[in-house]
Amino acid sequence: MFARNTWLTRRAFDILGSDDQFRLYELEDLVLDRDLVWPGCEGTLTDFGWGFLGDIKKHAKQRIDMLAHFEQSLSPDDFLVFASAPWFGARDDHYGMPMWPACVEAAVCRLRGEDEEFWRVEGDWMTRMGPAPAAVTADLEATRDLLLESPWELGAENLDWFAWNPILRSRCTQA
Repeated sequence: MFARNTWLTRRAFDILGSDDQFRLYELEDLVLDRDLVWPGCEGTLTDFGWGFLGDIKKHAKQRIDMLAHFEQSLSPDDFLVFASAPWFGARDDHYGMPMWPACVEAAVCRLRGEDEEFWRVEGDWMTRMGPAPAAVTADLEATRDLLLESPWELGAENLDWFAWNPILRSRCTQA
């Protein structure tokens, strides 16, 4: 889901930033495309949503219709604030949110072994999670760049490792 969510977030930013009058329906089509292979997951909506496709379609259509209504009622700037409002104050440390770059920098710092406090507090948990995949540690700058710009390109196994441990949380404590 990390791969799908980060990829979809990037597409949503691109679509919402366009001037196309049908951009919200393009987003709906993208979300509901049952044949599109999800980057980093090698599965489709049909694969991952089986049994809930009707609910997913209904939810997506309701949200897009709501956004379309408010897009007509608000100024362009106010609409963009409204479209992102559900996330304000909730989780600012996820991909695409203000604290994401700091979380990525913290993870790279920790992967280099430079955050002793983190390893003291979370070392036992990190040991249970197992070492970072070789593809993650082989080139930390490339991993950093991918986490910042296109995490889905890291692949599902690597993203799974990031998703299930605290390495992307808070800032690096090293001075």
